[in-house]
Amino acid sequence: MRELKTEIHIAASADKVWRILMDFEHWKDWNPIVNQASGAAAEGSKLSITMTGNGGKDGPKYMPAITNFEQPKFFRWRASMLGGLLMTNDKVFELQETNEGTRLIHKELYSGLMPKLFWNKLNNFVPGMLNSMNSALKTLAEKN
Repeated sequence: MRELKTEIHIAASADKVWRILMDFEHWKDWNPIVNQASGAAAEGSKLSITMTGNGGKDGPKYMPAITNFEQPKFFRWRASMLGGLLMTNDKVFELQETNEGTRLIHKELYSGLMPKLFWNKLNNFVPGMLNSMNSALKTLAEKN
């Protein structure tokens, strides 16, 4: 499994950051990489995620399942193509309380044939996407 990892410090409580992350219906309001998201925040739940494509139009859509859920500090979802043969993608959010607020660790884990073939592109493209989401989350959580 290959991993891409980003981190950001947010001057807000982990509870506040968690509430924003679990409100999938409103991701479209603040998240620059997602045009639509829906689903229940619970282990085993299927989500519906539509990424932002070129010019802000709808991009790829996928339906990951939440595989780990530990409120208010950790959740992970998994999406796969052709039963994982082509690709399995896990997204991980980990919130760690600090004296100054919350450290968000935001990772993507990949396995399968496609990540092996396109690792350089993923490695060059995905961290920027994750960081843009992290920055938008920070801005929203630090308001008020």
